[in-house]
Amino acid sequence: MKIYLIGFMGAGKSTVGKLLSKSLNGTFIDLDQLIEQENGKKISDIFKEDGETVFRKIEAECLKKTDAQIIATGGGILYFDETAEWLRGNGVIIYLHAPFEELYSRIKGDRSRPVAAKPYKDLKSLFAKRDGVYKRTAHHQVSVSNRLPEETVKDIISRLG
Repeated sequence: MKIYLIGFMGAGKSTVGKLLSKSLNGTFIDLDQLIEQENGKKISDIFKEDGETVFRKIEAECLKKTDAQIIATGGGILYFDETAEWLRGNGVIIYLHAPFEELYSRIKGDRSRPVAAKPYKDLKSLFAKRDGVYKRTAHHQVSVSNRLPEETVKDIISRLG
């Protein structure tokens, strides 16, 4: 069974994914790192040079070819409806959720995240838009608010049975 971790920037998808893979003795991949390896450039450069639409197509291609069991996705992975449908049909989707203010405090000033450079009000609007999509798409919603990653992992494991 594949486990896809979705959520907004700063939710801890990579951190939780690594811990979850250790707990389940599974393989883990951070999709953003795979994209950078496959394309030989940083995601921020792909955004600048090719645009977000091209990036999302690359992201979907990398997603579909990874054989890892636990995959930390990018915050905008559900940009294309067909990607969302593919995720739902090919594994369990876990939405790592926290209030926007908490996530914003984690990502503000992080220039390695192209989208994080947007103004506060734009990020808040993006969060509101994505939050609804995450909730509709996920099989499980797990709070990461004021929790240690280890607590989140235990919660995920208990939900998976």
